[in-house]
This record gives sequence, C-alpha cells and structure tokens, in this order.
Amino acid sequence: MRFEYIDPLLENLRTNKETARSAYQSNPPNVNAVYEPASPTLLRDWLAISIKFRLQAPWFSKDDVPFHALDNPVHRDRVFGAPFMPASSWKGLLRWAARMKTGLLAHLEVNGNDIANWKDGPELVHLFGNERSEANGFERGALAFRPTWFRFDKIGFEVINPHDRRRKAGTKPILYEVVPPGATGTLNVLYAPAPRVLEADVDRQKALLLLLDAVESLITEYGFSAKRTSGWGVATITSATLRWLGGGREERDGKLSVLRDEAKKLVGGAA
Repeated sequence: MRFEYIDPLLENLRTNKETARSAYQSNPPNVNAVYEPASPTLLRDWLAISIKFRLQAPWFSKDDVPFHALDNPVHRDRVFGAPFMPASSWKGLLRWAARMKTGLLAHLEVNGNDIANWKDGPELVHLFGNERSEANGFERGALAFRPTWFRFDKIGFEVINPHDRRRKAGTKPILYEVVPPGATGTLNVLYAPAPRVLEADVDRQKALLLLLDAVESLITEYGFSAKRTSGWGVATITSATLRWLGGGREERDGKLSVLRDEAKKLVGGAA
C-alpha cells in the first residue's frame, strides 16, 4: 500500500509541498493533553518533586517521523498525538545544567571547549549516574524522571530567518511547529536512592540542593527546548510540591526557597 492512501497529505506533499504545508497549518492535529502521571508509592528516604511551569517562549523538539508536511514538526506522542517532552530529555538537560553549576563552563574555557577531561563530582554521579560509555563501576543514579505533556489552547508556528553574514539579510525562512508561550506543564522527578546503598562520600543534602538549583536554572534561565540559544523553552515556575513517606504535601513558592529548606530537614548530610 502506498503512503498517500494512509495520509492524503502525503499525496499533496509529493505534488505541491507548499499546498500541503498550508493545509497542515490550517488544521493541525492540535491535541491538548490532560495526562498526569500517578503519584508514585514512596519508600523511606525517597522524595517526589513536582515543578509546575508556564512557558514564556516557544518550546520545540523535532519529531522523528519519516514523512511529514513540515520540515520541523514538534515532537508528539505516538499514540495520542500530543506534544510532549520525554523523560530522557529531562535527564540529559538537567545533567548538563548540574554540570554548569559545578564548574563545567570554566572547565571548557580553560580546555578549549573540550569536555574529554571533565569528571563529574560524587553528588552529580549520585543523582544522574555515570555516562553509558563508562562501563566500569556503572551507576544508574538516584533520579527517575517522567515525561511532560503540555497544556495549551492552540498549536503555534514560528519562523526563523537566518541572515547572511555579509549582506545582513535573510536567506530562507524556516518554519517550526511549536508549543506556544503560555502553555503549562509539570516536571516530575523521583529521588529514589537504592536501600542501604548510600555512598559514604556523598553529601545527600548537597546533592538535592544541586538538583533544585539545576532545575531552576534550566527552566528559568537556559531553557529546555531545542533552539535554546534563541531563547526558546524558557519558562516561569508557578509552584512546586514535595512529598515524602510519613510527611505531607507542601506547596512551595516559585523560587523553590521553601522547598530547599524542607529538603535540608528531610535529608541529612553525607551518608
């Protein structure tokens, strides 16, 4: 069976790409997801952290579908078609943000942007584990992430027009399908160190504060979207929640200051 019988847009795409793009922009599969993961069952020493945010700039991550009317469609859930950010993307970006908090930028400046000799500190390894390339002594890390589905009214489209360095004029506009500013979402992180496997050289309090600092800087300063250098993916934290075994549910302010104080009380220093 040919693809155009599965999706009529593909027949238009083969004959007239601009017409197919216009048809898609006029009526995109605009799914407003309402998915929220269930709260995990907590064990002793585990903490569940939820950070709610509102986008101040477009969010984009390119989908990997082989055929699409657009060159840059937004990343969507394969089943429901809703734009979402995978758990693996959160982990990778927060690892990078935590490294920036522990001196990665200075390391790159001294070493000509070469990360080869960089070594993660014990708290960072405790949170995120080793890189997969490090076969010896591999650790999974104490953090478990969940996907983020965005809530919004209507899908957005943005155009980036690269400029010629010599003529200072645009060359060819590039269209992106994006989650628009104003959309909301939630970052859900579970801090779940393995029972009786608490590293002697790890300050767990320091590790959690590093995580919260990395979350705040990634969401409010760096951005967690592709095209971060253009300011995409920056958001405002609207609220934060912390849950623990034997405790309650505490709402926190946008700067996470109360959340940090509670984490200090719940988690001691070095194991």
